[in-house]
This record gives sequence, structure tokens and C-alpha cells, in this order.
Amino acid sequence: MVASGLRIFNASPLFDFTFPKWILLGGWLAGARLWHFAAMWIFFINGVIAVTYNIISRHGRETTIFRKKDIPGVLPMIKYYLRIDKQHPQYEKYNSLQKLAYTTTPFLAIGVTLSGAVMYLPVQMQPLTWLLGGYDFARWLHFLFMTAFVFFFIGHIFMVSISGWQNFWSMISGW
Repeated sequence: MVASGLRIFNASPLFDFTFPKWILLGGWLAGARLWHFAAMWIFFINGVIAVTYNIISRHGRETTIFRKKDIPGVLPMIKYYLRIDKQHPQYEKYNSLQKLAYTTTPFLAIGVTLSGAVMYLPVQMQPLTWLLGGYDFARWLHFLFMTAFVFFFIGHIFMVSISGWQNFWSMISGW
């Protein structure tokens, strides 16, 4: 989805640069839009299923939602993951940094979906376009939300790589 989005970005860049062709998907603008919309439905349906499951099952209500009491634990976890502190901080099932990431992700998903809808149908969604500060600002928001998702993904890969690949396999398999 990012690769097709970057090809769409290159058609009308927000910044004074474009992304190299080797990381782009879609071949041309219309092809990139087709890839982007196809992937969007996969991610959207997956997100709806995940959120619905979490609400119905109450999964993670006490373990993954970031709360005020988790604030002091964020900096020690960042220091540990950056190897500034060698001692692993105490935590329950999920640490404060994980809870922060898992709590903010649904808001990022809502933001990227709404800003994407504004870019796709700005006239038909005029109230939403206005609410998001207009078409151009919605493009900025969409790019920022996408960037946050990329950092979320990189952070996950980084944390898995320093804590053991068995964790990675268990995230995929459930075992």
C-alpha cells in the first residue's frame, strides 16, 4: 500500500522530491490507484475485524490499553530498546511502549482512512474535507499518518530482532 501510495505522491509531490521508481508500485498513476484501493479494502476489513474482535472479546482491555499509570514506563523502555540501559524494565504482559503503540494505532487507522476518503472524493465529502482543513491539508495528514504506520512497522521489526525471532514466529503462528 505504501509503494502504490508513493507512486500517487510522485504524480503531485507535497515536497521538493520524489521517490525512486524501484520502490513504487502500479506502473503509472491509474495502476497505482488500483493497487492502492485494492490494498485499502484488505487493510480496512482486517482493521474492522480486529477492532470488532477486541471489543466483543474484551481482549486486551486491561493489558494493552495505554493508561495514565503507564506514562512513567515509556522512557525506560525506549532507553532499553536503544541499548542505553541494559536492564530490562519490569512490566506486566505488555510494556508501556507497546501499550502506547497499540492504543494509538486505531486512531492512526481512522485518520488515514478519513484523510484518504477526502483525497478520493473531496467534493462528495465536503463536510469532512472542511473538517480536515481542506484537500491540501488532508494530503499532509494522510502522508503523516502513513509515515507513523511505517515507523510503527519498523519499530515492531526492530523490537522483534533484538528480543528474538521466536517472538516473530509466535506473532504469526499464535504459538
